[in-house]
Amino acid sequence: MASDAPSLSDAIATDFLTCPICLEQLRRPKILPCLHTYCQGCLEGLLGDGPGLRCPECREDVSLPQGVTGLKTNFFVNGLLELVRPVGEVGLTCALCPLIGQEGGRPAVSHCLDCADSLCQACAAGHRCSRLTHAHRLVSLQGYLSGEYDEEIRQRQAVRCPEHPAEELRFLCRPCAGPICRECRLGPHLEHPCETLEEAAEARRPLVAELLAGVEETGGRVAQGRAALEEELEQLQRHEAGLRDVVKRACADAAQRLLAQQEEVLAALRRHVEGREKVAGLLRTELELQEQLARSTADVARKVLALGRPVEIVSLEALITQRLSRLQGFRWEPLGGPRPRLVVRADLQNLSSLFQLDLGEAELEGRGEDRAQHDPPSPEPPAPSPEPLASALGPPAAALELPAPAADPPSCRPPPTARFSCSFSVRVPGDKHRPRITGLCPLGPRELLLADEENCSLKRFSLQGDFRGAVPVHGGAAPCSVAAVGSRVAYTAGSRLYLAERDGALVWQKALRPTQASHAITPAAEGGDAVAVSVAGHLEVYDARGELVEKIFPDGHDRLAMVFVAGRRGRYVASDWHRRSVVAFDGHGQLLAELGEERLERCQPGAVCADDRGHFYVALRELNKVMAFGPGGEALGPFLTTRHGIERARVATVTGDGHFAVALSNGTVHVFHIQYPGQ
Repeated sequence: MASDAPSLSDAIATDFLTCPICLEQLRRPKILPCLHTYCQGCLEGLLGDGPGLRCPECREDVSLPQGVTGLKTNFFVNGLLELVRPVGEVGLTCALCPLIGQEGGRPAVSHCLDCADSLCQACAAGHRCSRLTHAHRLVSLQGYLSGEYDEEIRQRQAVRCPEHPAEELRFLCRPCAGPICRECRLGPHLEHPCETLEEAAEARRPLVAELLAGVEETGGRVAQGRAALEEELEQLQRHEAGLRDVVKRACADAAQRLLAQQEEVLAALRRHVEGREKVAGLLRTELELQEQLARSTADVARKVLALGRPVEIVSLEALITQRLSRLQGFRWEPLGGPRPRLVVRADLQNLSSLFQLDLGEAELEGRGEDRAQHDPPSPEPPAPSPEPLASALGPPAAALELPAPAADPPSCRPPPTARFSCSFSVRVPGDKHRPRITGLCPLGPRELLLADEENCSLKRFSLQGDFRGAVPVHGGAAPCSVAAVGSRVAYTAGSRLYLAERDGALVWQKALRPTQASHAITPAAEGGDAVAVSVAGHLEVYDARGELVEKIFPDGHDRLAMVFVAGRRGRYVASDWHRRSVVAFDGHGQLLAELGEERLERCQPGAVCADDRGHFYVALRELNKVMAFGPGGEALGPFLTTRHGIERARVATVTGDGHFAVALSNGTVHVFHIQYPGQ
């Protein structure tokens, strides 16, 4: 990346002297620690409520204890700005003629580099003869305007001392590490060791040049690494295209066979129902006729009884009695018959096992350090051939014969059951988007607090679905997980943890290691006002003052991806997406139970929560059900299924009074009352 030294004319002609904020020529240029230069006024316009600002170009945070005026002035840029010729300098008049009484100054033909004045021919001749100015450097105005003397002007430029404007900065004070003038050296810096600026610049030039060479070398390696990254990414995209084709063809073949069976089953069902409909139509006609006869006969009988004379009633009694008895004795057979039953094979309900995609995450973890040092890309994987289609689908006759998940051994513990309480939508006036519930927790004895990430809101609802208002979110962040900690509310957004009062007033916030897309939080299992948050595969526990008091590693090591976490009565339950398992552990990280993929019907575990009796519940989003497990991890069976209206459950929680709340992907919350055996 080595290049020739830049020329002075190039620096003036390019955008080097243009402020990237206002896009005009720099005024009172201030340089940031990242070496980006801006107008002082533009930087002052970027100031907010914080103690500093962020560089508009590289986003580096800059602390400003003394404000923008405390930043270093870019004297280098100031010197270059003096060489810029303002528009309209062609046709200049003499600057001295008006001072000696000449009306309408004569055209300037020369320029004094010392006085920075443009002079006519007569004044230039007098300038050379004056005792005070005879040593000044006079040049032709044309050459000055063309930039011919810019290098000489740069050598003659003087930087004035801010404390003594009449003095030039000539020395460098070593202890103060700043340039000073002659008056400063004889005053407050009298006892400080100093050196001339020329000596200081010459001594520092080799160090800067050496660092510059190192940066250029690093830049070359970075460019090579970027090119290698682009090549690797292109290879990955080509490989992805091949795998996509395999998956699409496999799914198309499976879908074709499923649709054919769908048509066959639906046709048989339609034929059966049409036959029953014909029988029902005949029975309906007979019932309608009998209903009409019964009404008309009853109408006649009522009129005779109400309006008829005794002789008329007696004479019609036999006929009416006979007719009424016959109608009263009408009998019919109900449509009846068994209703069609449909049995969906269990192995077809877990079609997620049709493909086994190995993303090599374990290998990527091991290669993390190597990638940072720009290892060459791995060889391009071979393009997928048509053979994987057959291996993915199996023989045509058994394309959907997926292995059934292994069942847990039967438990003697009777499972809890769910009694429906209510259902409500979380969309409220003012929402600009469809709600996306990513966090759910109890708030007091009879309320729920929901994190709506899409609308950047924390919403409060009663257990009956009444909207109770919102908890303001700090800085308009999009909350992900939420937990009620004592009388306060904790939530995560991005890679930050917040603790706030219920009115939204921020108590403290913490930056978390950005090692995962979201951070789940839960009240500390030991109780109190502490909160536990998942970070890089372990739990970090913070007290009410925001101090880290403990780190909990399940079974002694990182779990890599604990996406959902729940704490209750001294124990935690977490969904480990890396191992596709659910783990229960105590406050010291001691493992109490682990449910592997086979115990979860080969599904990715979703939301988890626990009750006061030690039961914990796991949402299996792919199967639209919530499973219940005992304190030791023994399976108690399905707790909620599609029969309860469960469809793509996102998050769930258990309140202190035994209510189970689950939020679905469509923005609906179902509330159930947990009924335990013996209640």
